[in-house]
Amino acid sequence: MNKWGALLVSVAALWPTAGHAQSDAALSAWQVEKCQIYTESWHQALDFFGTDNLNYNFIAQNENFIASDCTAPASVCAQSSQEYEIANALTLAMMNAGAASTFLPFRCEAAPAMAPAADTAEALLCRAQLDLLLRGNKLTEAEASVYEAQCACLERSQGAGAPSDCAQ
Repeated sequence: MNKWGALLVSVAALWPTAGHAQSDAALSAWQVEKCQIYTESWHQALDFFGTDNLNYNFIAQNENFIASDCTAPASVCAQSSQEYEIANALTLAMMNAGAASTFLPFRCEAAPAMAPAADTAEALLCRAQLDLLLRGNKLTEAEASVYEAQCACLERSQGAGAPSDCAQ
């Protein structure tokens, strides 16, 4: 049995077998159920495949998707082989659970030609962290303003080679 098969077997107990009615209440319950299955599958995939070769942005965007009750627009882009394995396992798990592929948060704007420059990565990381903190209501308005200024500074300095000029 390959890695994906073992992961799918381990999350099979989470999958419901009952059909879903077409009322708004049932759709809402189905959305909650899909998100619970995705959340469990995400944690099991991290345990199974590990996190050694995962970009923080991949982790943060998945966590943001879960924090949004799995309703945020698709924005997770796998880049490493390990990220692709996790994305593929999650896709198979969700499809086997009866979720349409449109439920999944995976979408890449363009195929990455190479890893982002360090200053670009810092700006992306800053935005991902800010988004996660805001969704979790972890920042005061003043803290959010400072964090926003930090991210904007990092974005302006992309390519200029001077992200260290931004206040930490």
